Amino acid sequence: MLKVLFVPLNRNYVFDYIDDWKNIVADSLSRAGLSSEILIWPSTIKPSMKCFNWARKQYLAPCIIENMGNMFYDYLNEYFIVGIGYIDGYDYGLNFVFGEASPINRIAVVFTRRLDPRFYGEEPNYNLYLERVAKEIVHELGHLLGLSHCKRRTCVMSFSNSVYEVDAKTRFFCETCSNTLRKLNV
Repeated sequence: MLKVLFVPLNRNYVFDYIDDWKNIVADSLSRAGLSSEILIWPSTIKPSMKCFNWARKQYLAPCIIENMGNMFYDYLNEYFIVGIGYIDGYDYGLNFVFGEASPINRIAVVFTRRLDPRFYGEEPNYNLYLERVAKEIVHELGHLLGLSHCKRRTCVMSFSNSVYEVDAKTRFFCETCSNTLRKLNV
């Protein structure tokens, strides 16, 4: 059984959705043939300000992953950890990232701010935001489990360079990615 721990990195636009994300992600994993147990950390773990780049007004993804590794060291043998925050993130050489995973550390982070329609000047849309973030959580879990990016545009493992590419894919693994996951026996 795949054991996952969702860790809220802030309250706004995370706590109102996290139970739904848990159910949606469990469904996506189940459709790929994986049984899962997803738990939610009961409190907010604020990202370290040493990870914040003041000039960019963004958090450095590898820094957050490293900090989470230190905080959740005792859980890493049993759980895959996914930090979820309504913040903006980047990595070196990239303007932004929706998420990043470190399979060796069993930790991923999902940055949800750019997944919110309001970021683009649009009206709030609960369901659209919910679905976009769920896709990125499933995507990062796929990386934690050893999957690479998939060439099938509808597969959740396809690379997304824009929110429109997130919208174009589903929250499900294609048959090839599902078969790969089932062979892992997680």
